Parts: sequence; structure tokens; C-alpha cells
Amino acid sequence: MKPGFAIGALVLAVVAVQSHIDESFGEYRSTEEILYIDNPRFLKKLLVGFENVAADLYWLRTVQYFGGKRREAANKNFDLLDPLLQITVTLDPKFKIAYTYGATFLSEPFPQGAGAPSKGIALIDDGIRQHPGHWRFFLDKGFIYYWYLRDYKKAAEVFLEGSRIEGAPYWMRTTAGRAFAQGGDRQTARGLWQIIHDTAETPQQVDNAAIHLRQLDALDQLDALRQVAALFEKRTGRYPKSWAELVSGGFLRTAPVDPTGALYVLDPAKRDVGLSPESKLGRLPAH
Repeated sequence: MKPGFAIGALVLAVVAVQSHIDESFGEYRSTEEILYIDNPRFLKKLLVGFENVAADLYWLRTVQYFGGKRREAANKNFDLLDPLLQITVTLDPKFKIAYTYGATFLSEPFPQGAGAPSKGIALIDDGIRQHPGHWRFFLDKGFIYYWYLRDYKKAAEVFLEGSRIEGAPYWMRTTAGRAFAQGGDRQTARGLWQIIHDTAETPQQVDNAAIHLRQLDALDQLDALRQVAALFEKRTGRYPKSWAELVSGGFLRTAPVDPTGALYVLDPAKRDVGLSPESKLGRLPAH
């Protein structure tokens, strides 16, 4: 049997077996914590002629790995996320979604992501080198600077650079202006997350953006509830003890819940309002 034929047969067999496993265990089956071959270039040489098939397989493993890790409650780490992404894009540099998806979730703060925005930017820069005319990569890169690194000037520069690409949407330029003039503004952040949501290319990206939009809504609601509690204190001379007290006093119509339906926590000892431990919003951003 010729070596090329043997390798091809092996790849196809692995794909068939892996497909059967994926059907059995579902979308977010946990992934074994090892890469038997962690050198992308060596793997590409080994699989010459079958790079795209192998890239599809590694992309599937990447999504499963990230989804499974994100749902783990203990001993969580994302150590294999970057290596899996590097293998995927090395095998198939045209795999644009791997750059976009990977950069976002490399940049997400731990425990929701790998907490490595520098690796996210490096991955997107690789995508830009491979696809200099793809404006979406400039949106992704600028967003990492804006949201995760809070470098609003750099974010604006990247958005502006992307706006000059043929076919880039008109809002890339206006987004650059807002990022520069109103960096850190919650409304600007909401507008950016809405853009990420509306231009998302995978369900995971849609869900991630939706969570962040709900987090921003929760921040607005918490601000309003703190004002209500302060008003009660001003009128009565003491901090409210419960939501029921605020409702019966006419300060609120009902006990307030966050965008996921969990009751907000009123803490008289700290004189503050916060999320319930049962909330599905996770850790709120500082914006």
C-alpha cells in the first residue's frame, strides 16, 4: 500500500469514527486533555492532500473542547484551546471562522474563556495576514482592544483601518469615532456587543454576545435599584431591609429580577444591591 493512500485511509477512518462518537455524546462532549501531535506544521506535512478534512476534524474538537470546558465547575482550564486553534488554521488558513471564534474565546476573561487577549490578537493578526481584505477581522481585533484590554485609542485605530477595506460596512468608521471619543461608555459597549451579536457566525458567538448584552442591562438595573434604595434611606433615615419593604412603601412595583429571572440581592449590611448566586449572568464587567 502506498504511504499517501495509507494516510488518506487513516484520516477518513478517523473522521468516520469521530463522527460516530460525536453523535453518541453530543455537541459538548469533553475532550481528552492531550494532543498527540502538537506541531501544526509537522501535522500539515503528514496529512498533505487531506489538510481540509483534518482541519474540519480539529475544528470540531476545538468547539467541543471549549464548550465542555466552559461548563465545568471545577478544575477548569483552557490549556488546549490555543494549540487546537493553531492546528486548525495551519491545516486550513482559509478557515476564517476559526480566527474569529478563537480570538473571542481566547480573550474572554477566565473562567468564561482563556483570559489571554494577547493570544487572541495574535490569532487575528495571523488571519489578517492570510486575508488582508476581510474587514471582519478588524472588527474582531478592535473589539479585543476595546472590551478586554480597554485600549480605546488602539481600538479606534483598528476600526478605522478596517473601515477602509472595500466592502466594509459604513458603521466601522462611526464605531471608530465612538470608541475614541467615548471609550468605556456603557452605551458604546452595548452598541459594539450588538454588532458582534448581529454579525456572529456561530451559535456560540451569538450566545456569548447575548450574555454580555444582558450583563450590561443588569448593570443599568443595578444602578437604578441603588438609587431607589438611596431614596428610601433619604426619606426614612435608614437603609431598606428587604424588597418587600420597598414594594409596600411604593418605591417598587414588584421585587426586581435580573435579565435571567434571578432575584436581585438587597444587602442591608453592605448597603448595596447585587446579583444572586443563582443568576446565570456570571461575573459582571466593570463597564
